[in-house]
Amino acid sequence: MYQKKIQEHFQELSKGQKKVASYILEFPHDVALKSAQEIGELVGVSETTVIRFCYAIEMSGYSELQSNIRNSLIHKKSSLGNYLASKAEIEADDIFHEKVMKNDAKKIQTVSERLNLDDFQMSCHCLHEAKKIYVLGLRSSFAAAQWLGFTLNILRSDIHMIEPQSQDIIQLLSHMQEGEVLVVLSFHRYYKETIDLTRMIKKKGVTIIGVSDAQIAPIYRYSDYYFPLAAAETSTIDIMPTVISFLNTLVSGMTVQAPEQYEAYKAQYDSVDSSFLFLDGDDLE
Repeated sequence: MYQKKIQEHFQELSKGQKKVASYILEFPHDVALKSAQEIGELVGVSETTVIRFCYAIEMSGYSELQSNIRNSLIHKKSSLGNYLASKAEIEADDIFHEKVMKNDAKKIQTVSERLNLDDFQMSCHCLHEAKKIYVLGLRSSFAAAQWLGFTLNILRSDIHMIEPQSQDIIQLLSHMQEGEVLVVLSFHRYYKETIDLTRMIKKKGVTIIGVSDAQIAPIYRYSDYYFPLAAAETSTIDIMPTVISFLNTLVSGMTVQAPEQYEAYKAQYDSVDSSFLFLDGDDLE
C-alpha cells in the first residue's frame, strides 16, 4: 500500500519529495487521474521530483504509484471493517475483555515510546502560553475533541470549540491571530472540512498542534507540532483509547508548566454552586 511505503521512507525524502508525499496523501484522487507533470505543477515541484519520489518509496515509477492509488480507492476498507476484523482475531473466551484491554494498553505504550519529546514539550509550552486555545475535531474525531475542550475549560480560560454547523466560521477566522493555538484531531477517513478549516486557520498565524493516525496524514502539512498515534490501517474506533490517553498527557504537560496557577483556576471552578445540576448522597437513597 502506498501510504505504508510513504510512512516507512518519509524521513529519508528530500524537502521537495516530502511536499509530494503530503499532497498525495491529502489528494489521492488527483494522482489517480493526473500525470506526474500535472502533480508537480500542483505541488510546486518539477516532474523529475515526482518521479524521484516514486523511486524513493521503492516503486518502479509514477505508473506503479498511480495504479496502487487507483486500486486502494476502489478497494478501500472502512474503519468499521478494520475494527471488526481486529476483534475477530481475538479468541472469544472468559478473558476476552482482558485481551482487548491489554491490546489497548500495548498500543498506548508503543505510542508513548515513539513520541517526539521536543515537539511534545513545545506543544505543552504553547498551550500554557496561548492567549486562546481552539479545539477542532469533526465526525469520528468529535468525541475526543469534546473531551479535550471540556477538560481544558476546567483548567483555564479562553477555550473555544470549533463547530462549523453552529458557528459563523468567517467571523471566527477574522478574530484569530498569532499567539493562539489550535489543537486539531483528524483520523482516517480524513474529513475534508477539517483539513480545509485547518488550512485557513494556519494562514492566520495560529500555532497548529495536529493529532492524527499515520506518520504523515493530510493534517501533517499544516501542523507546527504533529503527533501520529497509529498506523493508517488502524480502525478509528480502535485508536480512541490511545487518543484519549495522549490528550490527557498533553493536558497534564500543560498544567505542570505552572501547577499553582491551574490548581487555583480549578478551585475557582469548583467553588461555583452546582448543586442544582448534580445528584447528592440524599438523592441516591
